[in-house]
Amino acid sequence: MSDSNPSPTTQTDDRRAAIIDATVESFGKLGYYGTSLQRIATEVGLTKAGVLHYVGSKEGLLSLVLGEVYDRETLDIMAAMVTERRPLIADMWRRIVTVNAKRPALVHMFSTLSAEALDPEHPAHDYFADREHQAVSNAMNINWCVPDGVNVEHVLQAGFSMMDGLQLRWLRTPGQDLTTMWADCEDVLMPLPMWDGYR
Repeated sequence: MSDSNPSPTTQTDDRRAAIIDATVESFGKLGYYGTSLQRIATEVGLTKAGVLHYVGSKEGLLSLVLGEVYDRETLDIMAAMVTERRPLIADMWRRIVTVNAKRPALVHMFSTLSAEALDPEHPAHDYFADREHQAVSNAMNINWCVPDGVNVEHVLQAGFSMMDGLQLRWLRTPGQDLTTMWADCEDVLMPLPMWDGYR
């Protein structure tokens, strides 16, 4: 007869996932400063000390949901493209857009924290300042296939900035399709016929 009780590892993973979900929701709606550890604890049915057991500190929670949860899939996309025979910048962004379209709560959290972290005293200020440079730097490690004369770094900088702005528009107007909205940006960023065969 099998044991129906969850293993300690499964229970830990489930609790950690519940803490992450509650944090994403609260940071998105209330920001970092508006969210208390007690609020997260109440949401997931733990004590404040119980939450700290899983995340170490409130700043640890911030680091977890941004670096490990939000960035992980984007970094995985870029890592996979390093090995592609003919990597296209358009493919990278389409994959990122597809991922983000499925996780509006995370995109909401990211956007709220990004605005809040304009304050140099905010614990995520350095993360966001470094992230802009790091995203382009990571993408520059890929041997992109682009039309002659294209400044890859400029296209990447413009594209990432465009995506951040587009995600705000998407969040502001529920019901729109992020993929369709991005297709319009792509036409401006990588116009045809110049980019014909590279999109």
